[in-house]
Amino acid sequence: MMPEKGYNILSQYTRHHQSDVLRIMNPGTIFTTLLRHPVDQFLSVFNNFDIKQEMKNLLPHHNPYEEFFRRPDKIAMLASDSVYHLIQNSMSFDLGLNTPHFKNNSAVDEFVEKIDSEFHLVLILELLDESLVLLKRLMCWNLNQLVYVKLSVNKEYSVSISDDIRQKIMDWNSIDMRLYTHFLEKIKKIISEQDESFHKEVALLKQINSDFSKECYEKVFPVYNGNKIGYSLRKSHETNMTCKGLATDDVTQTHVIGLKQFKDKLPPSDILMVRNHMQNLKKHNPAMLDWTDVYKVLHPDKSQPEKNEL
Repeated sequence: MMPEKGYNILSQYTRHHQSDVLRIMNPGTIFTTLLRHPVDQFLSVFNNFDIKQEMKNLLPHHNPYEEFFRRPDKIAMLASDSVYHLIQNSMSFDLGLNTPHFKNNSAVDEFVEKIDSEFHLVLILELLDESLVLLKRLMCWNLNQLVYVKLSVNKEYSVSISDDIRQKIMDWNSIDMRLYTHFLEKIKKIISEQDESFHKEVALLKQINSDFSKECYEKVFPVYNGNKIGYSLRKSHETNMTCKGLATDDVTQTHVIGLKQFKDKLPPSDILMVRNHMQNLKKHNPAMLDWTDVYKVLHPDKSQPEKNEL
């Protein structure tokens, strides 16, 4: 149920539709989003969503990218509905462009203009610190509210492909390339117009992030074949919820928020699923939130879960 005064923040994976968002948000809502280079986006989707498993005929091939781009339209049709829209121009699709318009140049131009007019700021992952300082200024926040911890590393996917495959990925994601290029050029122009204080803030944000990681985490190590990053907490910060929260992945955070919002309506099986999910991930990333942290939020009247609730 929506609060009477609406929500303050909507920060979640969702297809953009401004009028729908404004139905649950307060007047004067600020819209922001984040884009990354389409090659990295495609490779991340291809590997993290295990496209080889989705499209069984890619399994026997030592280079699934080459096999995919031999006939991408046909192979893409083998994907499930949940994955199909992630394979081509996924950022544009998430921002509201429907698949039938991918080959309509005028529709694409209108789409890019629409996003430009509806979003107050489009951040660029390759310029993340600069983007975050712009966000900080837009939202009147302070730099300590922008601390982040890296949990994924996908660059090895990008460096392992040939120039030919890279070009094919950009051609296949041509709409995302147009979208990304437009906002990359725009944010570079904005950055070039900033004063010296802006660049000092960017340097300070980098220092704050570095100091935060050194203070919180004793060890940083690769997990899941080097595609993810795990952390272990320093003993002095084993109960620090900021250190633990920032080391927790977005999927788990979403589960936790859902439990908090709907704890009285969820069946026990859903709660058990979240608990098992967290316990499994914590084996690889000891610094993340654990089930007892979540339990304290769900049951503030109890200090510890019962044995059958662990």
